[in-house]
Amino acid sequence: MNQDRREQVRPFLRAGEHVVAVCAYELGPGVPTPPDELVPPADPSALHRRIEAKLPRPLAQLVRTRVIDPRRSRPAAGAAAVDGLPDAVDRLGTRLMHGKSMEGGWQSAAGHFLISRAGARGSVTGVLAVTDRRWFGLTDVSHLWQSAPVMKEYWEAPRQAVAAVRARPTGVLQRGRMDLEFTDGSWVALLASVPAQAVSFAEAAAHYR
Repeated sequence: MNQDRREQVRPFLRAGEHVVAVCAYELGPGVPTPPDELVPPADPSALHRRIEAKLPRPLAQLVRTRVIDPRRSRPAAGAAAVDGLPDAVDRLGTRLMHGKSMEGGWQSAAGHFLISRAGARGSVTGVLAVTDRRWFGLTDVSHLWQSAPVMKEYWEAPRQAVAAVRARPTGVLQRGRMDLEFTDGSWVALLASVPAQAVSFAEAAAHYR
């Protein structure tokens, strides 16, 4: 499985760049979802772009702001606030059960990682890669009718931006738990899709520093 992940990473390597370690992961329980207003709107589909191109400019502008990004409407914002109440209760229960899952606000490095991931609108499982130059994350953005994964790079950071990957942090019992710690003091909890790979991934990343 990890060899398959390395093959997915290979097309995103730059000239002369070498992979150090790769790990498939999911976000840990209780990791917060970025607020809608911080996540860029989805790219319009090809059909939507063709329709918009045939509209008069004022109408096209209205469609662009209201249809592509419905969060701009006040009713949508109010509905989102109400819909978010059960999620807030769930997050509280998850934190009591699994401990803290993120440190730092949305302006932190950890916040930027989560916002970038949400903006890609990809699969639940992502791929985290560290090379001799940088860190980057991939996600599968294929449609339901596509049989093969379509990987997209949603985040990258220089090696110096990540302080450590801490596998099996003290006081946490989740299998495959890894805390991705940034040099600004922020961090986010991840779960290795194959729990046994968490420690080897963390060790490989640390060994190269």
